[in-house]
Amino acid sequence: MRVHHVLTKLQSLPSLHPLMVFDRYIKPISPNSRKVRFGLPLAYASLGSFMAALTTLFAKTLVNLLSASLFDHDNQFTNFLSWAILLITAFTAASQVYWINQGLLRYDALLQVPVFYVVWTVFDIIGGGIYFNEFRMFTTIKYVLFVLGVCVIFSGVGLLANRLKHS
Repeated sequence: MRVHHVLTKLQSLPSLHPLMVFDRYIKPISPNSRKVRFGLPLAYASLGSFMAALTTLFAKTLVNLLSASLFDHDNQFTNFLSWAILLITAFTAASQVYWINQGLLRYDALLQVPVFYVVWTVFDIIGGGIYFNEFRMFTTIKYVLFVLGVCVIFSGVGLLANRLKHS
């Protein structure tokens, strides 16, 4: 009975967090507001795609480690960092599936899947381009054509999603 009393007291305390001094300046968001109606579906798809992009990035790194270990006979799994990459890859893979499924449970698949795909692709392009220095040999014309190609793909995804929504 005493534990229940303590828990009830703890639940009645205001939430404690580092930015709580700003709480009095921030108005609560209504569940029916535009921010919630449009922001949450995009947030689920974007969070899933961010995890997917991290999975891609870490999986590519993991494949490089495995290739060096298996084919070059240079065991890369003798230090903590290699094992951390393996664990992060597994965690982000599970997280991407979790977040996209949460979005699909709550919102229309015709919104979730295209947003997931487009945001994932953008994150993959930026992440891979920076981390693996994939843009180092690009000329101006290659950048222009690359951006044009990405825009064509995203336009196609948008048209398909819009077409499916109206059928």
